[in-house]
Amino acid sequence: ILEEVDLESAGFTGNKILQRTYNLIGKLLTRLILKTDLLAVTMHKYVRVLKENYGASNIKMIPHGTFELSGKPDYSLPEGPKKIMTFGKFGTYKKVEAMIEAVELVRSRTGIDLEIEIAGTDNPNVPGYLDSVKAKYAHVPNLNFTGYVEEEDVPELFSSSAVVVFPYTSTTGSSGVLHQAGSYGKAVVMPDLGDLSLLVKDEGYIGEFFDPKSVDSMSEAIQRIVQDDAYRIEMGKANYKAAMAYPMELVTDMYLEAFKALKIKNKIHSIELRPTD
Repeated sequence: ILEEVDLESAGFTGNKILQRTYNLIGKLLTRLILKTDLLAVTMHKYVRVLKENYGASNIKMIPHGTFELSGKPDYSLPEGPKKIMTFGKFGTYKKVEAMIEAVELVRSRTGIDLEIEIAGTDNPNVPGYLDSVKAKYAHVPNLNFTGYVEEEDVPELFSSSAVVVFPYTSTTGSSGVLHQAGSYGKAVVMPDLGDLSLLVKDEGYIGEFFDPKSVDSMSEAIQRIVQDDAYRIEMGKANYKAAMAYPMELVTDMYLEAFKALKIKNKIHSIELRPTD
């Protein structure tokens, strides 16, 4: 729902005229989508917004869901430095400079051996972003950029990480990466803003929150996890439980039930409209 997104902090535009134009287009498209028989959304917030702002009644909340993995997570970590990982497409509302600087602060304060892993690519709207970050932070030890991560490499990426960080300046909806992190039993560090905060409350995830405008705040959130393995494991178990509450099989059943209800409703409606002799 475009009017719920901070277009400037999300990296779309800071131009006020363009923002109004985008929001107008977004509202028109939302009204068009609401012409459907039933609109499924992934968060309770969207149900409320569509009811209050558009007078919609054909809304159903169906969670994002999580793909089930074979076996439960292993909460132990491989030998060597603890990996602080972020995953996504970077350069708009996902920026990694603060995360790199935050980990450097944790290193200086604690002496803990930490590795920074930036997993993913540039956002298509910001080509060259990660190359510029590599150049700026070339002096930082144990800083790795994986580039595009193949699907078969995703399990190892998450399993070997101690913490998954969400270095976001804005949010644009439910987070697929949070659900992935939960399915691998990972501790997470995230900004206390927007849809991420609501998602945690709605679905039972646990995270260390930070002020998105403060590197110090992010560093303290990371430090609280990396210096306490018992806490890291406890958080990982809670997030795994939250992720498994809505496995994709259950989410699929919810969609099928919605389709069945629509089919029955439309059949009754067609009978009511049938002309009588």
